Amino acid sequence: MASDASAAAEKRHWVRLTRACNQRCLFCHDRGAQNGKALAFEAVKRELAAGRRLGLRRVVLSGGEPTLHPRFLDLVSLARRLGYEHIQTVTNGRRFCYPGFLKEALAAGLDEITFSLHGHTRELHERLTRVPGSFVQAVTALKAALSMPRLIVSVDVVINALNLPVLRELMEFFVALGVREFDLLALVPFGDAWENRSEVSCDLAAPENLSSLRRALELSRRPDLHVFTNRLGPELLEGFEALIQPPEKILDEVRGRRHLFASWLNGGKPPGCAGEPCPHCFLRDFCRDLGSLLKEGSLKAKVGTLCLRQERRGPARPVVPGERKTTAPGGPMFRFCKKRDIVAYAEFFIRARYFVKGRGCRRCAWTGRCAGIAVQEAKAKGFGVVSPVGTAHG
Repeated sequence: MASDASAAAEKRHWVRLTRACNQRCLFCHDRGAQNGKALAFEAVKRELAAGRRLGLRRVVLSGGEPTLHPRFLDLVSLARRLGYEHIQTVTNGRRFCYPGFLKEALAAGLDEITFSLHGHTRELHERLTRVPGSFVQAVTALKAALSMPRLIVSVDVVINALNLPVLRELMEFFVALGVREFDLLALVPFGDAWENRSEVSCDLAAPENLSSLRRALELSRRPDLHVFTNRLGPELLEGFEALIQPPEKILDEVRGRRHLFASWLNGGKPPGCAGEPCPHCFLRDFCRDLGSLLKEGSLKAKVGTLCLRQERRGPARPVVPGERKTTAPGGPMFRFCKKRDIVAYAEFFIRARYFVKGRGCRRCAWTGRCAGIAVQEAKAKGFGVVSPVGTAHG
């Protein structure tokens, strides 16, 4: 098992370079944080140095659009001098269509480029980016990057109502160009994504949409492709459990939103994002449970996988419709210490509250008293390990 120090070193240190972008994507959740400016060089330098003091060796330069920073190349070079062993940027890619800029970035020390590309045709991509010419520039840059030896190239796709029906075709288009790694991201329901929800939002669990998603995910079975998911509900990935985002990713989400939780933890109001978007948010259960914890003062661990517990004890006894008694043992409780640490709560949530129900769980007679299977266990073993008991009664 890796030591804590080595595990920390493999974490990616995300560093924002700009609050500006040269696109106006329909689904952008970051619009409210943008003011059209680049962060001061010295401020970015301090952030890079802070990551190295923590022992981090991988850095991701992000934005807005990071390549708009007037000293982007200098910052790549600085990251290398500070000791980062792997330097990545997440970009719409357009500036890399200029061969000189791409070569200078590689010479400065850039190791990986993640292109955010959301359509496989000019019409679809530019409808989403709302910038004429962005598709040709991005694809030109992608082809140039793919031709560079030792440069790691991947593609991010934000899944939305406009590209989901052709998600497989979109991925196949980029595979034909040479892309071998994809990250499929769910919408974050804030900013422009919320304002334009009538155009871009869709229920991924709806049969037609789930069929389109699964059709695209079939490509993950190809041994030459690497597919990851980001913020997709684990219940959507039955049959593709290896693609469930590691539950620990919630810690990254929480750390990135500490300022949103700070006031709430100290007796103030819930985050400003609370309200109508909540049911669409990846962190909805996390925040709901946190609200209960702050109100009640403690939070119990969920009771899950009763069928597996029963298997270990012996044959299941008959289930009486309407019976309220449960044989499930109680779990641990969580209470905040004097210092209300959101990360400590997040670790408890992942371990004891982050459960999901698959198709088998929904037809189990114990579904009303069982939380399902821990997401960690579903990812590791698959939903198929559950053994539904009897038949659920309405």
